[in-house]
Amino acid sequence: MEMHRRSKAPSNNGIDNSTNSSGSTKRNVGGSSSLRSKHNSRPGNPYSAASQTTTTDIILFRSMQILLVITVCWFLSLIISVDSPTPNGDGLRGSGSASIITPLLDPTNIANARDQITKVREEFYTRYGGKLEALDMLKRGLRTFENEKAAKDIGFVRSTADRYLRSILRFEENQSSSLSAFQHAEFVMAFGGYSVTVGRGNHFEQSYPFIMEKILAPILALPPLGVKLVVRNSAIGGIPSFPYGWCLPNFLGEDADAVSWDYGMNEGNGAAGLESYVRQALMMPKSPPMFILLDMKRPRLDLLQKYVNMGFLPDPVALGGRDAVNKKLLQLPETDKPPGLQKWDEWGAPKGSPGQSPWHPKKMEHELMGWMMAMHMIDAVEVALNVMEKDPNWREKVLQQNPSLGGELPAPVIDVATSGAASILHGAPSTDDSSKWHMNHVSCRTSFLPNMFGNFDSIIESGVTKDEEDMLQSRDDSLFNGGWVMDVGKVERETKVKVQKYGGLGYIDMKTALYGIPSSGTLKLWLPYEISATNPVQSSGDLLAGTYFNSVVFCEVNEKRGNKECNMLSDLAFEVGGAAVAKAGVTQIKGVASYLKKDICIRLDIPKDAKLSTKDNDFGLPVDIKVSRSDVSRENGACSISHVIWEHNAG
Repeated sequence: MEMHRRSKAPSNNGIDNSTNSSGSTKRNVGGSSSLRSKHNSRPGNPYSAASQTTTTDIILFRSMQILLVITVCWFLSLIISVDSPTPNGDGLRGSGSASIITPLLDPTNIANARDQITKVREEFYTRYGGKLEALDMLKRGLRTFENEKAAKDIGFVRSTADRYLRSILRFEENQSSSLSAFQHAEFVMAFGGYSVTVGRGNHFEQSYPFIMEKILAPILALPPLGVKLVVRNSAIGGIPSFPYGWCLPNFLGEDADAVSWDYGMNEGNGAAGLESYVRQALMMPKSPPMFILLDMKRPRLDLLQKYVNMGFLPDPVALGGRDAVNKKLLQLPETDKPPGLQKWDEWGAPKGSPGQSPWHPKKMEHELMGWMMAMHMIDAVEVALNVMEKDPNWREKVLQQNPSLGGELPAPVIDVATSGAASILHGAPSTDDSSKWHMNHVSCRTSFLPNMFGNFDSIIESGVTKDEEDMLQSRDDSLFNGGWVMDVGKVERETKVKVQKYGGLGYIDMKTALYGIPSSGTLKLWLPYEISATNPVQSSGDLLAGTYFNSVVFCEVNEKRGNKECNMLSDLAFEVGGAAVAKAGVTQIKGVASYLKKDICIRLDIPKDAKLSTKDNDFGLPVDIKVSRSDVSRENGACSISHVIWEHNAG
């Protein structure tokens, strides 16, 4: 489809443009005598002394001028009367008169959208055994949360509907900007988690987020909504809630309207990791995001309910899978089963593909999960249509109801004081009100994939061996002499090689990291200070790092390699801001950042005499790292760094 209209060939319309001897253009009006006669026969200018006009002509002309002046003055008064808008936490302008010319709704668009919603619902009923059976399945497989203290007309479905409407408002505002890159209103759903969400055992495109996308995207795109659905599956196989949770903007994108959590198989029945993850999500730009929990364990459901009751999560959902299905339907002969339950025990990827384990959902279970999620989101589409149709002032009301939290957090439900990293996990209470908490800005750089932004390479100053080989090729030991090396662990490499035998299955996740041994030397990093807009560095001062940085966290690849492998806590030496970090200043983060009972992150205090440095007129924190234990080897398990997280000091 052609994106730009072709312009018509220019016409001179009887105007002869010629150039005189001096190079200037001479406009010869009326290229012929016939044109001149036509020109002379037109009514004259009433202000010309040579024109022959009547009094009526003059009065009529004057009246038209007066009307034109009145119209221009009226239009200017509308512009001047618009309140000066102020952005809020969701990137929308504050309440007040909107400066956007809003289009009129076409009733046929509303009717068509409702017809399409009805057709999708009918398909859902057909796929899963009829309306009653399908709705019972949906009730068992998707849990919603109601805030009893909230106004009756602002329930969880309306809250999700308002998210769609806010995406329209953002688009309309961006249209007035010459810098806008938006072509459509966008609603972004970004899915985090591990192997279940990735879709292990199936093709990546068969995972439930993309099943939901295929169903929901065409409905959202219909007018009058016209919203483009963006779905990101940023899950990574075999990881815990953290350090991923500190890097949500990196993996999910800063523009995410909805985020998800799927780490239940690694974290037992507890909710500590979930709460810390929720609190990190509440710090994202579009806070609070819609929160999707891929889990049905009671402690985690209770945790979400408490955040709903406190007013911090307006519309979370918990999504299940196989337990939603009526087991009697699965016992029917194959041809008698509802279409959505046929081939229930078949994987989407070829037989023998990696990940075809009992704890991973098969293809049709992913389809069920995607359908249930889509049906919930379509309910919110219908509510949004009702709002647009019945309330001509919906824009102003949606702006007024915008739930942006402005960085405020509630007191945590679970105590993580023993973790060794309470402030970077949960934040801290405000000095004037202990019931209100805040969290310092957290920055992340990671080598894990997929990564929206904030790649590890951006903070490396020196000490890395450049290697252009395929990441799945084994590295020669000589590469590690004189530099740290970007590599993958043995298990990760073996798994990815197996996947490649089946064409890759579309997976995009990979756990890469920098690996080092004593002969690799010093790895030099530079961590940029990223809140200068709100807490600028006083360049005339002594530039003590502790004034601007609260802590630095390093995490390794979550793999077990035996008792002789590198121990981050004891086998690495750190220098921060030009000052050595004492052993007492390095602590293990316990419990939350743990995989298969192995803690994988350490926290560094900022030495008192550490100082900032400058780079390209910006301030940052230099950090040097080297392997201090002489017998650390690749064979037994080299030291690895996959995530660097730093907590700023708000001042």
